Amino acid sequence: MSIWFFIMLIVACALVLGPISMLRPNPAQKRKEQLRLYASKKGLRFSMRRLPALKTDTDQPMATPVYYLPPQSKTLEVPEWILMRTRYTHEGNFYSEWDWQSAVRPKGVTCDLLKTYLPRLPESVSAISHGGLGVCVFWSENEGVETLDLLIEMLSELNQVESTLAN
Repeated sequence: MSIWFFIMLIVACALVLGPISMLRPNPAQKRKEQLRLYASKKGLRFSMRRLPALKTDTDQPMATPVYYLPPQSKTLEVPEWILMRTRYTHEGNFYSEWDWQSAVRPKGVTCDLLKTYLPRLPESVSAISHGGLGVCVFWSENEGVETLDLLIEMLSELNQVESTLAN
């Protein structure tokens, strides 16, 4: 047997095994998959959505992971409000760097609840909204299960308050 046979065998194996090994998820993808599975077991749903552009943005924002609780009651027309984290603190904002991005504002009970959670949210949470999907949080999934548990708690309370106000 010549050396060329072994070289060809190694190249053939590399051509077969290389693409297969590239299909395996990397550790970051595995971590996000585990977070999404955990959220699903807790009753949350997941999708990718694009946030509306801030007044100071020049480019369209990238799609962001969204965790949401669907509405408890099937209401046909739900006015959507969205609270986004801006890049600056201003006295005209709703709370610190958080400001409304829609003309609709939630009721006072919801605003009070939001003000209790906003200081505890990490920088990776970019927006909170309520509308046709239910109560949503836009989160880049940089943290772990502890942050997800906080978000689940907040979404559950907001969902309960919003469904109570709708009835």
